[in-house]
Amino acid sequence: MQQPAFDESSYKLFDVSWDAPMDTISGLTEWSRDINSVYAITTVITIFVFFAVAIPLIWTLVKFKSKGDEQTPPKQFHGNTTLEILWTVIPVVLLLFIAVPTWRILFKHAHTPEGAMQVDVIGHQWWWEFRYPQNGNIITANELHLPENTPVVFRVWSADVIHGFWVPKFGGKMDANPTAMEEDGITPKRWSVLNIVTPSVADANKKGGEMYQGQCTQLCGPSHALMRFNTVVHSKDEFESWAKTANTPPAVETTLAKAGEQVFARCQACHAITGTPSEQIPGPKIGPNLTNFGNRKYLGAGTRLNTMENLAAWLRDPASIKQGSLMPNLGLTEEEIQQVSSYVRLSTTKTY
Repeated sequence: MQQPAFDESSYKLFDVSWDAPMDTISGLTEWSRDINSVYAITTVITIFVFFAVAIPLIWTLVKFKSKGDEQTPPKQFHGNTTLEILWTVIPVVLLLFIAVPTWRILFKHAHTPEGAMQVDVIGHQWWWEFRYPQNGNIITANELHLPENTPVVFRVWSADVIHGFWVPKFGGKMDANPTAMEEDGITPKRWSVLNIVTPSVADANKKGGEMYQGQCTQLCGPSHALMRFNTVVHSKDEFESWAKTANTPPAVETTLAKAGEQVFARCQACHAITGTPSEQIPGPKIGPNLTNFGNRKYLGAGTRLNTMENLAAWLRDPASIKQGSLMPNLGLTEEEIQQVSSYVRLSTTKTY
């Protein structure tokens, strides 16, 4: 049976608690706490301005309320220099109270700590690619894995239109802008930078790390709302284990998976799996890297839970699940769908 749509599953966009998955108030990093401090200052100033305007307004409405035809119009005056100076200076001062803390935290987090782990983030219509150049050139998609308590520098760009990279619990938000590529077709000519120190894992004994939701924040096309990703923060030992197993080739052990390996040859122009012939085809891939697909919780950039049934539904008609999907209907038979599903999902499931 096909699993429910993403918003109907345990991955929720809407939650009334203070600790909702997409809530920024209970942020977990220094970036998020600094942003919330500016929010607090802005909120106090906004409340002050509201009452500074509302109280005189209410007083004016009461005092000069019309009492009939005999009402004497209030005294008129124009060109009060003192008032003009005041209502010019006061907003400037209030804006400085917001601007100075904002500048302070922007300059504070603009510096990349020495020895920071580098992760390249590439936005696509409509999925996310993550590369780890310092960890064996791991390439994955829609699931970002990080070690706890570690400075990380994200180099962010886009392969097509403007996207927005954002993990609400981490604070910070960075646009992924389109850029020209170097001759190798892989290295960008420019990128944006976001520096984050990852939070601690709340339960060190929890297998699989802590999971946080991410979302594209720029309207980038018909499936913008379905351009999501998960960020998984591991203990440092578990992350090392994940990194060591990430690039291991698929374990093709069943007859069904072996048949699926042959069917997958049709997909090699768009997708790659490390350790297979698909990796040897030159040039960048337009589809997600599937090396660790079996371990991902969701497919279609968070559109469905990653089950055999949902994968089969995706292969039958990707556009019915994600509007505007660049993956065409490949015209696979039901037998071929079962074969390639077994290969892509079960053979790439790894233990770390």
